[in-house]
Amino acid sequence: MTHILLSNLAIVACINFLAAFLQASIGFGYAMLAMSLMPLILPMRICSAVSAGVVVTIGIQMVVMLRKHLDFRVCVVPVLFCILFTNVGMYFLMHWPERVLRFFLAALLLLLTAMSYLFEKKGIVLKMTWLNSILAGAVTGISTGMFNIVGPFFMIYYFNICKNNLCFKASMEFSFLAAGLYSLLLHAIYGNINAQAAPYLIASSVAAFAAGFAGIRLFKRLNRKLMCRLIYLVLPVMAFCLQKK
Repeated sequence: MTHILLSNLAIVACINFLAAFLQASIGFGYAMLAMSLMPLILPMRICSAVSAGVVVTIGIQMVVMLRKHLDFRVCVVPVLFCILFTNVGMYFLMHWPERVLRFFLAALLLLLTAMSYLFEKKGIVLKMTWLNSILAGAVTGISTGMFNIVGPFFMIYYFNICKNNLCFKASMEFSFLAAGLYSLLLHAIYGNINAQAAPYLIASSVAAFAAGFAGIRLFKRLNRKLMCRLIYLVLPVMAFCLQKK
């Protein structure tokens, strides 16, 4: 039993190292990788709780490193509504069948991809309005509560609103941190953070912290055109991965 536990710990830590490196190096993608692979080893509720803890670790690290590029005016409304609607997503997680959850989130991701592609073709650029901020935060809150997936909807919003990559990255990471802290609190209240989850959470957080230093160096070399292409690739892949289990 100990051998199996240590093997699982090592595998989960490796998954989170790779996912955190992806997040740090391109600005998004942690949940896509981590929440696609961890459920092969652990129950979904534990995976979501571990993911919340790792998101907090990554968020603290990145916000400290990018604090000079953070504009709170960009983040405050989306983050507030994300926190409010995380309760809705958590309710879905605790009461809906897992297959329904996966289908629902995959459909949202595909819709987001189609809308983003259409906006680019039509030359439509999202603006920092109350409605856009609220919608981005609300949909992100639902996906955060269900699977601790914070990135996709904030990613499109901030990419349009922010003028440069480092502002985009700082806004994303601050949002990750705020959403992750609240999600972690909810998981603690619902009892998903327990003796079974704690070793995976600790090992994964340490691995993610190590990955962050290497990943941020690569991020600073990316241009916005490449990031736009990565976004269109990542979103449908994430939707597909959610349906694989």
